[in-house]
Amino acid sequence: MEETLAQQRAMYGSTLAERFGAMMEHYDLSQRSLASVLGISAPMLSQLISGRRIKIGNPAVYGRLLMLEGRVQEPDLQQVLEQVSQADPVTATHSVSGPRSAAVDYLRQLADARQLREAGRQAGESAPALAALLLEAAGD
Repeated sequence: MEETLAQQRAMYGSTLAERFGAMMEHYDLSQRSLASVLGISAPMLSQLISGRRIKIGNPAVYGRLLMLEGRVQEPDLQQVLEQVSQADPVTATHSVSGPRSAAVDYLRQLADARQLREAGRQAGESAPALAALLLEAAGD
């Protein structure tokens, strides 16, 4: 079990129990409700949380988790949950125009133009490629 959790930390930066737990707490969700939003079965979510499974096999599920994590600051959490549960991040990341376009589209889902512009200015010279991507997403 500890090895599984260590592999999750290496793969995801923390255990899935920590990441899923934070989302359940923030959005006030049960495991079953979080599973529904993510598009995964409740038993599979339980296996990931307990460490009986190492990784999320479906990229769309991981994409929805990233969307939830990226939108925790939004005021209307119910709207976030509805939008994320209906999102298809797999097709968004396999855009015909390439990964940069997919990244721009994803950033536009996370923040409005003003927020993206400000983040781009803050990234500035320390991360010029990131700054350019943020400004592109802002429409600049």
